[in-house]
Amino acid sequence: MDIGVIKTPTVRNLLVEKIADMIIRGELMPGDKLPTERELAAQTKVSKSAVHLAMADLERMGFVETNQRHGTYVADFARTGNIETLNMIIRIGGENFGSGRIRDMLEMRTALEGKAFELLAQRDDCDLSELREITARAEAYVQEERVVPNQLAKIFFSFHHQVCVSSGNFILPLLFNSFEYVTLAFWERAIRSLGPEVCTELLRGMLETLEQRDADASKLYLQKEFEQFLKTK
Repeated sequence: MDIGVIKTPTVRNLLVEKIADMIIRGELMPGDKLPTERELAAQTKVSKSAVHLAMADLERMGFVETNQRHGTYVADFARTGNIETLNMIIRIGGENFGSGRIRDMLEMRTALEGKAFELLAQRDDCDLSELREITARAEAYVQEERVVPNQLAKIFFSFHHQVCVSSGNFILPLLFNSFEYVTLAFWERAIRSLGPEVCTELLRGMLETLEQRDADASKLYLQKEFEQFLKTK
């Protein structure tokens, strides 16, 4: 077995995550002025070049704004952020989201997957064999002696991702990938709380609505999944 090379985070990445985490948690608020790069380098014992690159990353993600004359300030990332911002927020804070942000995430997923259901329902020539295979794999895995929630959650994620792929819109699966970390965390929690059998039944029910090309029924199943997620928070 080839495990491959294990890479450790660079100090630049660690500094980006540290400052982003402080902003996301509200320890740093929009309008707060950050220390200069020289001051940050002295405080963190990180090279000035690494600090400079980290600040450039944070600005690209919309977490900070730099004014050449006045310095660097915390930005309102809801206004200045982008897909990189979302990925960072999910990666470093997804499991600890409050109920408001969780609902925001689920509403966004409803919009993405709801559109995928509609597009898929319109495609008479759409091949659902991969969705059937993923569902069968989940059901077979649940029959095994010991179910590892993380592994079953990955199967569930692959089903929803495949729905986006099968829709025929190449952008939807790319956007859906942004929700992988937090979606896996939700599924793991649901599997532990409700049991793998209940979660797999939801998957089977959604597949049946997709086979019937009933986009509205598919959306109802998705909503049922989300209700289960919220119960396990």
